[in-house]
Formats: sequence, C-alpha cells, structure tokens
Amino acid sequence: MRPGTAVNPFTPQFGRRPSVLVGREVVLAGVEQSLDIGPASLEFNRLILGGRGSGKTTLLSEIAAGAEAKGMLVLRVDAATSGLLDRILDAIAAARDRHQEARLPTESSGSRPKALSGVTLGPIGAQWAQMPEPRRSWSLQRNLSELGTWAAERDSTVVLTVDEMHAGERQELRRLAGDLQSVSGVEELPVSVIGAGLLEMKYTILEDRKMTFFHRCHRDEASLVSRSEAYRCLRRTIESAGGDVTQEALKAMSAAAADSLAYKVQSIGYHAWAASGSPEHPVGKGEAEIAIEIAEADLHSKVLVPMWHDLSDLDKSYLEALAEMGGEAAASQIADRLPDASSRTLADTEYRLTASGHIRRSIGATVEITGPLTLSAVARMASIHADYKTSRSSPVTAPNATSQTRCNAPMPRAKAKCALNRGHKGPHRSRR
Repeated sequence: MRPGTAVNPFTPQFGRRPSVLVGREVVLAGVEQSLDIGPASLEFNRLILGGRGSGKTTLLSEIAAGAEAKGMLVLRVDAATSGLLDRILDAIAAARDRHQEARLPTESSGSRPKALSGVTLGPIGAQWAQMPEPRRSWSLQRNLSELGTWAAERDSTVVLTVDEMHAGERQELRRLAGDLQSVSGVEELPVSVIGAGLLEMKYTILEDRKMTFFHRCHRDEASLVSRSEAYRCLRRTIESAGGDVTQEALKAMSAAAADSLAYKVQSIGYHAWAASGSPEHPVGKGEAEIAIEIAEADLHSKVLVPMWHDLSDLDKSYLEALAEMGGEAAASQIADRLPDASSRTLADTEYRLTASGHIRRSIGATVEITGPLTLSAVARMASIHADYKTSRSSPVTAPNATSQTRCNAPMPRAKAKCALNRGHKGPHRSRR
C-alpha cells in the first residue's frame, strides 16, 4: 500500500460516526439507563441541542446504533423539510420490512422459517407475531400507539430519533408533540423520542405553547470539546488505526482544538493523518501545524460563516459592538453603541445570543463573547461589513446642511422614537 492510501480514521463530514467518540460518555450512559427504565424515567424523552459542528447529529447516530444493538426498534427521521409525519410512517414501514426479513434458521423438520417479533434472537424466548403494518388511513398517533403496544407486549422499546428539529415546520412539530404526549405520556407506552437541533430551539420551539411535550423533555447540550478531550480523541483515533503521533504534535493539535467544536477536532486529525502519510509515518509537529492551518480555514468557511449568516442584523450589530470593545463590555456600553435599539430589544437580543451560546454574562455583570464565534471570528466578519458601512455612512453633504443624525426623541403615545433628522422643524413623527 502506498503511503497515505490507508483509510483516514477521522470523520470531519457532518453526521458521520467517528471511529473514537470521547466527551459524550455521560450523555450516552444516561440515554441507555433511561431507555432501560422505560416511560417511568424522567429522561425517557430527550432533546440534544448544540451549534453547527458540535456533534449533535453524530451523538444522535451513536444513540440509535446503541439502541439497535440492544434489540430496540429504531425509527430514524429528520425534520429538515416538510413531510415529517409521512416520513415517520415510512420509517415504520421500512422497519417492518427489515423485521420480516429476519428469520430463524430452518428447523431440521423442514418447517418454513418464521419472522422474528421480539428482541431476543435466540430460540429461547423468541415470540412469533408480525409487526403491525402502518396504515395511511390512520392518524400518526394511532400508528404509534399500535406499534408501542406491540413493543410493550415483547418488553421492547420504540426509539424515534428526529434530527434537524430546529428546521421543522411548526404545525407538523405541534402535531407530533400532541401524538407523543398521548402515546408516551398518557398511555405510557414504550415509545421514546430523541430529537436533535440547534440551540436556537430554546427560544423558538421550546417556547411554543402548543409543544409542551417537548418543553418537558430532558435536555442535553453537545458542549464544546475541552483540551483533554481533544487530546484523548486525537491520540486514541490515530493509535487505534495503526498510526503514531509525537507528543509535541499532540499537544499542538489539542491546544488548537481546545474549547472548540467536535468538527474541528476531526478536521485537524484528518488533515494531520493525510499530511504525514500515516500510518506508515508518524504525525509530527510540522504535519500538525499544516493540519491546524487547514482546519482553521475549513471551520471558518463551513461552520462559522453559515453560523454568522443565521444571525439577525441586530444580533450581528450586538456582537460587532462587543468586538469593538475587546470582546467584553457592560450592558450600558453596548447600549451606547446601539442607540437605535431600546433597552428591552437589547435585553431580548442578549437572551437570544446567550441561549445560542454566542455570549455570556461574566462576573461583574459584563457581557463577553464566547463559543465558536470567537472575538477574532466576529472581528473578521465585522471587517467585511465595515467595508460597506464606511462608504454608506459618509454621505457628501452641502455646507450647513441639516444633520442626517436621527432625532430619536421618545414618543410615549406612539410607543416609538422620532424618525426624523435631528434639528427638524415641526412635531416629532414616528415615520419619515
């Protein structure tokens, strides 16, 4: 085999299961325990929240694989586009087809093999009954109820994983929440839902009054990777694939990946493995430096730029103001830089950005930038904005012309501020 042609053990592709998973052991253990307990567990239904590249989809895939390994019936769907409820019925139909194909070896008597119905594949304890066939004429609730009843009779569990929940259509998610409330909550059938989505769900879906079922789900957050977790992941992945890495390279790569996304760890490892020609050659400091540089650019284009463009204009302005003040400032200082926004609007903006993991309140009641969108990343995004802002914010005016600064005088009755230019004649107006 030519150097560098061995399969790269790192997986910086979104949603791919890594060969070595670290830093998620507590969550996985909690899921396993709650599924074993069943509907009586307060954590039987749960949501995994995280930013882009945080590994939430990977974690969801790991949970599904673990449930399947224990013989549970897993239905995998996503809410990225409309048609979620139909996809769940399709997943039930596909699971039934797989179930029907699973057969015991033909007995010596020559009798025909029969489809397995339980989770025990051995001859002792296996029960013989077909999975209920999904019916399009029935509601999703009735189909899930029939399936849950079938699973309960066999001491099994149905695990429904729903990815990309943040993108789901509101009416479909409301219907799903109501159906799950009836099946898992009221009927107490062993039908567990484990969803995954962006942190923004905290102030969208999880504040929707018609989705109280999801409000009560246990929540896990796909946290940023620590330096020690990055170190263990890089070392174990390289060594388990037959490669080698120097301590100097490991320290450099883990330091670069510290307090960042799981995606960045996988990206650094992937490019280090490729640059060194592993497993024939060890990953050294030079290869590590190359990998870090490529991974930084990769993270910026594939994760940070889309993350930035997901923000509202006011969210961006808020972060830009913070960046201009070194990444940390008092709320009053931020307000001074954003005079057109009311105090209530700024408080709501802080709430959204905090829920999304972009900022946090530190000791002394100051606000600071945190998370993947670092100070340098925000400054880089803001510099592009400033290139256009400068040309537009410096209009050519004639001498002694009226100032173009807004009046902003409060208008209590209109619940607004004056939109006319400062120094205008006549009464204040909320619109020009």
